[in-house]
Amino acid sequence: MKLIKYPSYIFALFLFVFTIQIFPQSERKIELAEINFIGNDYFPSSELEYIITSKESPNWLSQFLASFSSFGNSAIYFDSLNIPNDINILKSYYFSHGFFRTNIIAKYSLDTNGKESASLTFTINENKATNFNKLLVTGLENISLAFLTKISSIISIDSTVQYSDLKVEQNRDGILSYLQDNGYMLSQVEQPIIEIDTIYTNSVNVKMNFDVGNRYKISSVSVEKSGPGKNLVSDELIKEIVNINPENYFSYHNLKLAQVRLYRTNLFSSALITGNTADTNGNYVPIKIVTSVGLLNELAPELIVTNDRTESSNFKFGFGLSWINKNFLGDARKLTIGSSISAENITQFLKAGNLADNIYGLADLRATIEQPFLFGKPINTTLEAFYTLEKKRDEWNASIYGTKLNLGFELSPYIYLTGLSSHFTLQRTEYIFKEKYIQDKIDSLYSGNIESNNTNVVLGVNLVANKTNDLLFPTEGYSLYVLLEDGNSLPYLASKIGNYNFNQSAYYKFVLTSTFYLPVLTNYFDAFGTKLKIGNIQSYYGNKTNIPFNQRLTAGGSNSIRAWGANDLPIIKKRKTNLPEHPTQNEI
Repeated sequence: MKLIKYPSYIFALFLFVFTIQIFPQSERKIELAEINFIGNDYFPSSELEYIITSKESPNWLSQFLASFSSFGNSAIYFDSLNIPNDINILKSYYFSHGFFRTNIIAKYSLDTNGKESASLTFTINENKATNFNKLLVTGLENISLAFLTKISSIISIDSTVQYSDLKVEQNRDGILSYLQDNGYMLSQVEQPIIEIDTIYTNSVNVKMNFDVGNRYKISSVSVEKSGPGKNLVSDELIKEIVNINPENYFSYHNLKLAQVRLYRTNLFSSALITGNTADTNGNYVPIKIVTSVGLLNELAPELIVTNDRTESSNFKFGFGLSWINKNFLGDARKLTIGSSISAENITQFLKAGNLADNIYGLADLRATIEQPFLFGKPINTTLEAFYTLEKKRDEWNASIYGTKLNLGFELSPYIYLTGLSSHFTLQRTEYIFKEKYIQDKIDSLYSGNIESNNTNVVLGVNLVANKTNDLLFPTEGYSLYVLLEDGNSLPYLASKIGNYNFNQSAYYKFVLTSTFYLPVLTNYFDAFGTKLKIGNIQSYYGNKTNIPFNQRLTAGGSNSIRAWGANDLPIIKKRKTNLPEHPTQNEI
C-alpha cells in the first residue's frame, strides 16, 4: 500500500540510480604535486625528472597566468598508468650508461586534506657501473696499414672507461667517417654487439663489423644554377671555388668543406654538393653542385648603440652604411666599403657634420677585399684598409689608419688544430692624451696634454683548436685560441742592415684564450662553462712605453672584468715622480 501511495518518490529514486549507471561521475583529477628520487647517486634528480613522462604540476601563479594568457603552464594531473613506463625509461637510461643491474621501484601517496594532490617517489638501487673491456673491429682486413693505424688512434675505448651507449656511437661514427672521407663512400657498419659479463669481470666487450666496399674516385663534376644572378657567375668559377677535381678520391669531408667555401663567398643563397651514388660506374662516382645565385650587390644600413662604461663616457648613438659587391672583378672576389659614426650627442654631430672640439664619439671608414684563392690555392685572403677617428671627453683624441692582410688556411681533418690564419698589419697611430687621463693613470701632479705617434708593423698568427662536441651549442670539451704577434721586427732588422736610427719599440705579444665546458652535470642538455684569458706583451728593443696604445693588453668591459669599464684596467703604473717639463711620446 505504501508503494502505491508514494509512486513519485519511487520513480525519482529509480531515475537517480539509472542516471548513475548510465552517466557515471567524471573521474577525479589529482595534481602531481612532487616527484622524488631516492638512491640516485650518479644522476641528479633534475635530470631523471626531465626524461620521465610524469611531471610535477606548476605552482598556482603559473597556472593562474596560463588561464588567461600565453604565459605560465596549466596544471598537470597524476596518472598511475605512467608509472610502469617511467620505470622502464629510467632503467633504460641507467643501462645506457653502464648500470646493468639497476633496480627501481615506485610508490605514490594521495593527500586528500584540502586541495587533493599526489606525491610520487622512485627508489633506485643503482649498483656498480660496468667498464669497457675491449672493442673488437672486424671487416677492415682489406684496407691499407696506414688507414688501420689511423683508425686505431680514433678508438677511445679501453678498460678504464665506463660503458655508455654514447661512447660506442662516437667510436662507431668516428671510424665510419674516416672511411667515408677516404674514398670508401658506401662503407657501412652493422649494429654493434654488446657482450656483458656482470658475473666474473663486470666488463663489456663491444664488437663492430664493417662492410667497407670499394674505394671510389670522382668521375666528373657538374653544375646546376638557379636564382637571379645565375648568368653572372660561371660554372668554371663555381668549380674552382669547390676545388673538387676528377680522379680525386671521394670524401664527405671535402664535400662539406667545399659547401662552406661556397657560402663564404656570399654569392649563393643556397648550395648543395652531393655524390650521385645511383650513377656509379666501376669505382667512379659523379659529383653534382646545385646552387642558387643571389643578388651580387647589397646595401646594408645599421643602427649603432654603444657604451664603453667609462666614468667620463655616456651611451653613444650612431649609424653605419656599407656597400658590398660580391663578385668584384670576377673570381668571387668580394668588395665591401663601409663607414660608421657614433657620438654622445648624435644630433649635435649631424648639425656640425664632423667631430668638432666639443663632440665626442667615433668615426670609422674601411674598405675590404676578400677572395677565396691566392696563387691558385684555397687560401681565404682578406685585404683591408681602415681609418678610425676617436674622441673621448677626458681621455684622448686618437687617429688610427693603415692596412691589414689576413690569410686563412684550410687544415686537414683529424689533426689537433682546427683553424690557422696569419696576418700582416701596417698602421699609424696618433694619440693626444688629455690632462685628466694622465693625472688619473700616470702622474696626478702633471698638467697639460701628451702626444704619442707611432708607426707599427705587426706580423701575427692565430691558432685555433676547437675540441667541443658542438660548434654552436657545446656542452662538453674545450677550445683554445692562441694569438702570437711580433711588432716592428722588420723595421728593426732593416735599421740594422741600413745602419739608420730606429726610434720605435720592437716587441712580442702572446694571448691565450681558453674555454672549458666542465662535466659537472652528467646530462647532455646542461653545461657549466668557464673562460680564461691570459696574455703577455714584452719589449725586446726600445722603450716599452713606446708600444702603440691600441696594441697593449687591457682589461675591463662586457667581455672581460665587468666590474670596470671597457679598457679601464690598462697595464700602466703611476709614476712616483713628475713628468718632465716637455714630455715626449716615451712618457705615455
